[in-house]
Amino acid sequence: MDYVFSRKAKKATLLTAGIGLLLLILGLITHNGTYDSLVDHHNHNYGFAQRMWSNVLINGFFFFSISLAMLFFMALQYAAEASWAIVFKRIFEAVTSVLPWMALVIVIVLAAGQFMHAHHIYHWMSYEVGSGDHLLDHKAAFFEPSFFWARTIFFVTAFILFASYFRKKSLQEDAEGGTKIHFKNITMSAAFLVIFGYGSSVLSWDWIMSIDTHWFSTLFGWYVFAGMWLSGIIFSTLLIIYLRGLGLLKIAKKGHMHDMGKWMFALSFLWIYLFFSQFMLIWYANIPEEVTYYLSRIEDYQGIWVVMILLNFALPMLALMDADAKKNQVVVVGVGVIIFFFHWVDVFLMVSPGAMKTEATIGLIEIGMFLVFLGVFVFMVLKSLASRPLIVKNHPFIEESKYIHG
Repeated sequence: MDYVFSRKAKKATLLTAGIGLLLLILGLITHNGTYDSLVDHHNHNYGFAQRMWSNVLINGFFFFSISLAMLFFMALQYAAEASWAIVFKRIFEAVTSVLPWMALVIVIVLAAGQFMHAHHIYHWMSYEVGSGDHLLDHKAAFFEPSFFWARTIFFVTAFILFASYFRKKSLQEDAEGGTKIHFKNITMSAAFLVIFGYGSSVLSWDWIMSIDTHWFSTLFGWYVFAGMWLSGIIFSTLLIIYLRGLGLLKIAKKGHMHDMGKWMFALSFLWIYLFFSQFMLIWYANIPEEVTYYLSRIEDYQGIWVVMILLNFALPMLALMDADAKKNQVVVVGVGVIIFFFHWVDVFLMVSPGAMKTEATIGLIEIGMFLVFLGVFVFMVLKSLASRPLIVKNHPFIEESKYIHG
């Protein structure tokens, strides 16, 4: 039985986006009264426009990373010749279908800053070489506009083309069967993983790390990767549970859900491992140009920062350690929703302190923008999911995947 994008589901996603839009409008109205206090009258970096563009970037990147993470996860399954997740393949494909639209959001933010000077999220975009900032002078070649945009266009285009290729070949495999397409997909997955391994780090440097222009970390790309992978797994798991609640995906057994729960649990530890590795080395070394990144977050956003760390680590560790808990859909949904939101908070803390200095907050504008993006993202995923059969038909491993857990 295939998924039908019902009127009820459409209303729910549009209602989510509508509530977000309402909160966003209320936030804009109340923001007007504090506009003057949010503007730096010397460089105008931290005003109303800066806050709005920062939020667009936060949400665009967060949901782009979810789509990209599931494209990576599909390619990983091919490269490893794994069979257990084939029953979920169409769910992963649906999540990747939104990749071009979220990429477009990010490109618009970058172009608005580079060519229209609509915001000053990236201070290096308006810096003139030789103006006295030695660190920016040193990085000038890397941030040279033609080189920067060449990187962005190349990797974004490559990711979109790979996503389109795998989705197209999936339907072709349904129609033709055999193993020819499967083995070609393995080869293409290997090529994608090479490009992804480099490109995901480069884009995290360009789009996120460069906001804190004078700071850098060699672990940053891995840290962002862990967060995006975990967020993608959580979103897909919640979507699978939703479909099972509709009486679909009956071939997915408790063992399959246990596997998804194990991924949530394991990736939470990968994330905290990379978080601590980056933080500990920088904090212990206490080099001024490095430790300032954490000082700005600990001193100006202490409450948000501490809660984000605790919930993204302690909650999955305590709630998902038991094997039965990973099979309990109520537990997985509750934990998953909380972790999902606080990984969005993680992206907020990557962007806002550098873009807004001490003036950022999680208020009506931030929550509203998040809900707008969430509603639209889920709408597009469900629409894509309904456009093709829910279960792949002629994948060489589909039968093994069905019965791998008995």
